[in-house]
Amino acid sequence: MERHFEKNIEDLRSGLQAMAQRALDGLDSAIRTLVEGDPSLADVAFAREKEIDADEIRLESMIIDFIALHQPVASDLRMVFAMQDAVVDLERIGDHATNIAQSAITLCRLRQRPDTLHLPEMAELAHRMLHDAVNSFLHRNPELARRTIAADDKLDELNRNMARLIIQAVKEDRELIETGLDLIRISKNLERVGDLSANIAEDALFLVEAKTARHQEQ
Repeated sequence: MERHFEKNIEDLRSGLQAMAQRALDGLDSAIRTLVEGDPSLADVAFAREKEIDADEIRLESMIIDFIALHQPVASDLRMVFAMQDAVVDLERIGDHATNIAQSAITLCRLRQRPDTLHLPEMAELAHRMLHDAVNSFLHRNPELARRTIAADDKLDELNRNMARLIIQAVKEDRELIETGLDLIRISKNLERVGDLSANIAEDALFLVEAKTARHQEQ
């Protein structure tokens, strides 16, 4: 029975790792579409979203079966709850990557490509946060989790700055309204990727320390 338990744990962990890699691939695809101005690069983001949706259904079923079969307690139960939360967050990140890709395609098709302002910096930070959040979870690294959570403040600040810059540009040139809206959509979706990555990092802390991050001393 112990062997079966450990195998089920490893299957869940491997499944989550694969799902996280697909989320990273999708986000990278969306970012490259924006930065390189090539709409065809978005195909990966759209494909990964479908795979991530399937991952969510499969992993949620595996988690339910695991609870029913093993009736976990203490640290094992924390692991299952944290993993369940991480699965939901990764699925949402896949959705946000698709949103970014869609807006990036619209910008790619403009006769003159707009100034992307802080978006490349935001994209790099969001991608790094997701990568670090997943690693903090899989490897139970509380220090990396805390660094990821702290990075979310910077991403929030960049998002606010983007909104201010775009509003000012639109005031000066009303023809920029549609372009500005797409830039704001990308910025907001990147900010949400950061929020969800911070959630995964908080799950990592919960997994290791049995405390929610909001109750820990900053």
